[in-house]
Amino acid sequence: MQDGVTKIIIINSQVSAEGQSEDLKALAKLMNNEPVNLNKYFDYAQRRIKEINEDPEMREKIMLYETRMLEREQAAGKIAYAEGRKDGVEQGKVDSAKVILENQMDNGSTLEQATELVRNLKLISDEELNKLIALYK
Repeated sequence: MQDGVTKIIIINSQVSAEGQSEDLKALAKLMNNEPVNLNKYFDYAQRRIKEINEDPEMREKIMLYETRMLEREQAAGKIAYAEGRKDGVEQGKVDSAKVILENQMDNGSTLEQATELVRNLKLISDEELNKLIALYK
């Protein structure tokens, strides 16, 4: 189908292929480096795998590719961690501003006075402060 959709199929070759098609069973065997004698496509795939495994230059290219993929995954993980940490810090500032606002009002300040104090602390943006104030109106 030319519908523009990318489909990703994940095959776990380590589980039983019981009840699956012969092609899928053969693919699982191929993935587990077991010999397959099903059709010309599997014969070709096994021949190419053997050629690649026996070619030191190709093996080096594959190792380099795998290393780059691992580095890419690690970099993505570091970025996700940094973004999560940044989001956590921002949420912490909002939570702190809320506690200060509530404490001020509990101690007799008006909402306006408490708001002015939080605004002067510059913990959060005016936009975030306005969202917080809306909770108390």
